Amino acid sequence: MKRVLPAALLLALTVAAGCASGNAIKLKYALISTDTPCVGEITVFRFEDKRPTSVLGKTTDNETITSLSDVAEWAGWALFDELENAGCKVRYRTAITAPDDELLVTGQVLELALNQTGVTTYKGRVSVRIVVSRGDATLHAEKYTSEVEDVVVPGYSSESDILAEALRGVMYEAIPAIAQAARK
Repeated sequence: MKRVLPAALLLALTVAAGCASGNAIKLKYALISTDTPCVGEITVFRFEDKRPTSVLGKTTDNETITSLSDVAEWAGWALFDELENAGCKVRYRTAITAPDDELLVTGQVLELALNQTGVTTYKGRVSVRIVVSRGDATLHAEKYTSEVEDVVVPGYSSESDILAEALRGVMYEAIPAIAQAARK
């Protein structure tokens, strides 16, 4: 009997946790190919989450959609992976300890939205501000925004795929600009 009670308690807690995160999604990212060569060393400093709200959006039933992932880390690591894929020697830092002559990329997630627009249709939007600097000099600063609306087919695609595609739209524009700044 002692083993049944802990197992039943564990099952109840697992079910309760699953119900509590009904419209919570885990963010993911897959690389794109920008065909932009990147040379040199770049340090990506942990991005900041500057969104006015942590809620992503709403379903057509007016239920909130939230994220199970750290939004700032999701965007920062996506940039890290893209720069590495483009050929740069990249480091990721959570504290600024870089020498003044090192190229530093920082960013802020300004918006991450996901709203259901139809029975199986969702619209995702990502806005990120990226700053490239060396010492006290800002080499590049720009706000990038990308929006994607697509169908979610259970077993084939997910809501997270829409946000990943929107972030790829940001990276498609940002990676060439960062690579250009790295050549300065």
